Amino acid sequence: MASDLVTKANEAFIDDHFELAVDLYSQAIAITPNNADLFADRAQANIKLRNFTGNLFVNMIPLHSW
Repeated sequence: MASDLVTKANEAFIDDHFELAVDLYSQAIAITPNNADLFADRAQANIKLRNFTGNLFVNMIPLHSW
């Protein structure tokens, strides 16, 4: 479940295991892609890694296709 992944990701982040945190947040995002908090948490882990290019682009689904 996504909640288990988030718990593990949060623990990894607290323990300064930022690469693991990014991976776990990414897995949680794959399950619940509409959770903006997960994107923010993953971004924070990427900032800690000074990774300013990874996971930069997010697939955007247009609300209207005309």
